[in-house]
Amino acid sequence: MHKCEGQDSFSRMQRAIQSSPIPEMTADLAAGNITPVSPTEELRMRYRKDRISEADAVTCMTHACRAYARAVGSVLVVTDHAGKICFGFVPDPGLEMDDPKMAPVLRTLAKKIDTDHAASIMAARPKSDIHRSVECPIFMMPVFDYQRAHGRAVEAYGTYMNSFEISVPRPQPTPVD
Repeated sequence: MHKCEGQDSFSRMQRAIQSSPIPEMTADLAAGNITPVSPTEELRMRYRKDRISEADAVTCMTHACRAYARAVGSVLVVTDHAGKICFGFVPDPGLEMDDPKMAPVLRTLAKKIDTDHAASIMAARPKSDIHRSVECPIFMMPVFDYQRAHGRAVEAYGTYMNSFEISVPRPQPTPVD
């Protein structure tokens, strides 16, 4: 019998997933025992029998969030460039990011970004920094009521989709008379 190329790799990946805490995490998300923004310390304690590292907890939770999103639906979440602030979220229509039907969704999401955020970032940069824009990444996450403080969890567990690049002109020095 002829084996399809990659079949062993796929089977190995499936076995690895089943022997990891991912299925249990996904079930716990569905049961409400954990949330898509649970801290890694909590995940490491909850799944300590698996002896997962912090990096493994993040990776497993990312996979669990993707699986849970397939079951309950997803949202698009925009964060600041440092992944500290969650500006807001909108329902994910499941379209490709470059699909013209995504334009109104992305406009709505862009409006969630604090209007003065990019300007304050630019003002804090050294004068030698030539960048004229600030990046605000967009992540796909399971449906949840994300709050401003959830930026780190969204960045850690979310699936990166795209970014908004917000241009801000540098203030011109005023001429001295």
